[in-house]
Amino acid sequence: MITKSSPNGASPAVKFDHAVVIGGSIAGLSAARVLIDHFARVTIIERDRLSEAPEFRRGVPQSRHVHVLRLRGQQILNQQFPGLTDELVTSGALLVNAGQQAEFHLFGQWRAPRYPSAIVSVACGRPLLESTLYHRLRRQPRITVIEEFEVAGLAVAARAERVAGVRLRPKGSLSRQETTLAADLVVDASGRGSKAPRWLAGLGYMPPRETVVNAFPGYTSRIYERPAGFSEPWETMYIIPTPPDSPRGGVIIPMDRERWLVTLIGVGRHYPPTDPDGFDDYARHLPSPRLSEALRGARPLTKPYGFRRTENRLRHYERLPRYLEGFVVMGDSVCALNPIHAQGMTVAALSSQVLERSLQAAGSRTGLAGRFQRALAEAVAGPWQMSLSIDRRWPATAGISEPLDELTQLRQTYFSWVMRAMVHNPTVAERFFHVQHMVEPPASLFQPAIVAEVLRSPPPQVQAAVDIQPLLAQDRPVAA
Repeated sequence: MITKSSPNGASPAVKFDHAVVIGGSIAGLSAARVLIDHFARVTIIERDRLSEAPEFRRGVPQSRHVHVLRLRGQQILNQQFPGLTDELVTSGALLVNAGQQAEFHLFGQWRAPRYPSAIVSVACGRPLLESTLYHRLRRQPRITVIEEFEVAGLAVAARAERVAGVRLRPKGSLSRQETTLAADLVVDASGRGSKAPRWLAGLGYMPPRETVVNAFPGYTSRIYERPAGFSEPWETMYIIPTPPDSPRGGVIIPMDRERWLVTLIGVGRHYPPTDPDGFDDYARHLPSPRLSEALRGARPLTKPYGFRRTENRLRHYERLPRYLEGFVVMGDSVCALNPIHAQGMTVAALSSQVLERSLQAAGSRTGLAGRFQRALAEAVAGPWQMSLSIDRRWPATAGISEPLDELTQLRQTYFSWVMRAMVHNPTVAERFFHVQHMVEPPASLFQPAIVAEVLRSPPPQVQAAVDIQPLLAQDRPVAA
């Protein structure tokens, strides 16, 4: 352990010597940014070759599909990387006002009316965001990036009670030869394919229990040249799959000012085709023809790419009876959500914020792992419940073992009313956008003024049949 004073002589700016981050994803990059304030050196280990140009990486197949950075994630990343939004816009990203420029179709209707929203978020492809963060970090002299290497396992010390580093080998190498890189802290941000449970089991630790809920969604995406002379008032379009019986949807989002990323969605194994003709036919048979019509003047720039590894997966590290000191797990390695809900990048940012707070409170590494994993579990509980509250409504969903209690059923009924109301009610839509972008808790949807607006939307016979008072009487936050 080392300690260096901050320039103003206040609290120590650097507490420890060396931290290693496994994975150069958005979770890994934001974690590295946090760690550099507490460690003299930070090393990122990445299987791919990273680039400061916006490029799709082989190791991140989901990057070819629509990604949305929610406003909460945007706020966190702007704190970590000051001026990030301005830099993205300079590089071609667009700012989208949720009330004016985000078109959506739900329950057979297109949104109306338009209004100026307080939710203004950045729209771009994931490669632009990732490469911009990477560009910033590469200019940090105390950050090293080791590319095209993979972590074969953890090195330990003190009778396997504390991490001592990682064992490295070239990606794809058949050789058993490994190099050990010493570290005081190892952060696993390697994503859905994390090997941390296997590593812990091999060291005699109990691996985390997993909860998996799968609505079997699939995606197929293609990049288009934005039509010449495009003059519609929207910048993004979303035909939203609606449980239980409308499983098809589609999204158009700008990658920059010249290109659209178009993702077709199917839930319950209604997978969109990956051949060009099949892609076009699927788009024509969405619940509304408007997305297909928008593509008529757009020139395809890539072939269609499919992706189906989309289940909700929560690894319960917070419940472990014993922790390997100096080893923490975050991002999709802990909580991987159905991408249809567009929460993943923001959950990655939330994870790095939890890491920052944990390090600020830590006088040493002892106990850090357990405190971090428990705090992270609290931070991701809301997004996890929001994702499951929607996915469990699909008939084909697997992994739901317990029946819904009456209060949860009532929450879901009310939430469906919220979704219906937001199509035509700006007050409800604005509150929903604040919850969706994680700047307000789900409980804010149950404030009396919002409930009054929502209750104007369901058919009168439904209102009479359902008593909503048990929800209003609760004195604790609720998830939709």
